[in-house]
Amino acid sequence: MDENKAKQILKVYGKPAVKVGNKQIVFARQNQEDIEVIEKLDTEELINQWKSLVFMNDIYGQVSLNEMQRISLLELEMEERNVESKPLKKWYKETKTNFDIEEFNKNLEVK
Repeated sequence: MDENKAKQILKVYGKPAVKVGNKQIVFARQNQEDIEVIEKLDTEELINQWKSLVFMNDIYGQVSLNEMQRISLLELEMEERNVESKPLKKWYKETKTNFDIEEFNKNLEVK
């Protein structure tokens, strides 16, 4: 993975924290250890993680800045490995087009 670009991604998302009463709440963000874990993934695991996070954050719409940061790092690693983007773009388009939020939410209901 391009080390300089990875460090930029870590820096841009920052490390936000909020003081609530006497407690400091720190929001999750990726770090150097996450970069190392991503670099050790095999290509299939890399793509599967990307698809899972893109589905939840972009298609379903449950946005997490921590996960968006991880998506950026995964994409950086995919770029480094020359993972072909055409099949991923096709997967994204088909998944987004065929996604039925009502059906998806129905499957989440506790029975």
